[in-house]
Amino acid sequence: MKFLVFADTKIDSFVHMQLIDLARSLSKVKKMDVSFSYHSNLERKKGITHVSQFWNPYPREIQLEGWKSDVYLRSFGTMFHTDDQVIWNTLDELKSHPHHEFLKQMLLFAEDVRLEQICIQKRPGMTHAFNLRKETFQVHYQREFKKHIQQKRILDALFCHAILLANRRFVAVPSETQELYQELKPLLLEELPTAKSTQDIAQTIIKMANVMIKHTEFSDMKTAYRSFSDKPKADDDASEDQHFDDLTRNTETKTKKTIQKDEDKEDKKDDPEKEEYSSWHDETSDPQDSFLQMDLDQGTNTDLLGEAAREADSGDAVFGSVQTSAQTTDNNDFNTQNEHEAETDNNQTGSDSSTHYRYGEVNKNVTEHVLPAKPATSEEFAQYQLYEQEVAPFVTQLKQNFLKTMEHKRSAPREDLHFGRLGKKLTRLATDKNPRLFRKKQESQHELDTTFTLLVDCSASMFNKMEETQKGIVLFHETLKALRIPHSVVGFWEDAADATSDDQPNYFHEVISYRNSLHQPGASIIQLEPQEDNRDGYSIRRMSEELAKRPEQQKVLLVFSDGEPAAFDYETHGVLDTHEAVTHTRKLGIETIGMFIANGEITEEEEKLMQNIYGPQNVVVPSAAELVDYLMPVLRKLLFKSI
Repeated sequence: MKFLVFADTKIDSFVHMQLIDLARSLSKVKKMDVSFSYHSNLERKKGITHVSQFWNPYPREIQLEGWKSDVYLRSFGTMFHTDDQVIWNTLDELKSHPHHEFLKQMLLFAEDVRLEQICIQKRPGMTHAFNLRKETFQVHYQREFKKHIQQKRILDALFCHAILLANRRFVAVPSETQELYQELKPLLLEELPTAKSTQDIAQTIIKMANVMIKHTEFSDMKTAYRSFSDKPKADDDASEDQHFDDLTRNTETKTKKTIQKDEDKEDKKDDPEKEEYSSWHDETSDPQDSFLQMDLDQGTNTDLLGEAAREADSGDAVFGSVQTSAQTTDNNDFNTQNEHEAETDNNQTGSDSSTHYRYGEVNKNVTEHVLPAKPATSEEFAQYQLYEQEVAPFVTQLKQNFLKTMEHKRSAPREDLHFGRLGKKLTRLATDKNPRLFRKKQESQHELDTTFTLLVDCSASMFNKMEETQKGIVLFHETLKALRIPHSVVGFWEDAADATSDDQPNYFHEVISYRNSLHQPGASIIQLEPQEDNRDGYSIRRMSEELAKRPEQQKVLLVFSDGEPAAFDYETHGVLDTHEAVTHTRKLGIETIGMFIANGEITEEEEKLMQNIYGPQNVVVPSAAELVDYLMPVLRKLLFKSI
């Protein structure tokens, strides 16, 4: 959890997720990200849409529409209708010009105006955002125009004049630039507004450069209102091509066995009785010769060290229709690692590489460490007994209510059935056309088919809440233990001191395990202590994997946390990653509920945070001292739901 925020520059995580969804929908790039930067631009290679912080000081309504207009302009306009190479070539050509910055700003502004018209024409739903953008720019650039006039920045003022002119706001031309303006007027009012492509705009800007070269009395613009993504280096292009070749297995070095296999195929080409079954993955550009390349992890020369790959199994249903015609091969040993084999998919990098990371790209460098519970000390036993005595009335109440409800449901008969025991309401035989005269008692249910996992945030910010949190954990453990429901309790944290860009160690302290939960005293719960950071998204994904392996029909994941996820290089995407982890867990059929422990008073920001991550399945607890009171109805609801 983050303790101090020196400037209120935080962006609402829900808005951030909205913009990401919007950018991905418009750009057709599944992993398109949205970043809040000084200027709005598009990094095509990295898959990042930058929206401008220009909108930060404005009211919420204008702010949201402004960011949306940036996304429209970049993820739809620039993505599909801007020729990046033309922009880069033009900027290179203008580098030595004395008014380079002014011409650059005019080039980017004219391109934005052209893209805005395309967006409105092809997507009329964007009109409202662009109209609001235009109104805001009129006020802003009129203020900037006056400021530049006072500061004697003539070309800065002329640029603002051009923007106001394009937005139908007329202001006087700076007196010093009257002659220059008359020369540029045909280009500003005729050629730029009618440009049909990036190339047309670039040609007009070159003409403008030829006109301005004669006016050396003006110093260049000092203010940068727009920017464009940097031209990728030659090494970057080579790495992109290499990455694509890696994905399609074109650069895979052939071993002796592979060469022999190819020779065998050549010898058997003319055999009319043999039938080939060639297939390939969606991400490869063309069909390959590898046998049954069902996906990127199956049927390749992968070393199978990544967790995504698995060994081939002749009993797999996917091979059923082709197994009888499969050819013999020397490459049957999938466990040996060849010195010439390519990297596994989990180690690939690139703009779409996050699809190969099991727990998401933001967690690609996480290393996991599992700490088993230590034997409890006498002090821990004594402390646990105190907590147990304190929550005993709540445990007894929950147990009795639950058992009574179970018994009532078991013994309560079901009426109006077509078969079973004959009921007492026999008059229906004469009054009803299709009478239901029978009744049946519920079958006895000896054990509940449900399991729970409690995930406890052990970040440093829990230092003043851990004791009260432990009481809630004791209530959780003792209640489920009394009802014979298997469960586990796991604390999680990230070691901030040892975290680097290449390695972020994450720890899971399993104080209550599934195998011992029904007869374990529970004193090991006292071993949970505040540690350092919390990477909630990764932890939720890992616990959902463990829950998914359980045989029970109903699975519940309960998360105790006290703040926004905060870990190494996790601040920007922590909320989004945790939200995606929760969504993924629910898709697995695991009910996921978050309980937020506040510091005595619930703020609107905290409520919104939990809403953004967990949706309506969240509980905000005012303070750790009230955790037991808030946990009681949550457990009651979940238990009754399992009956």
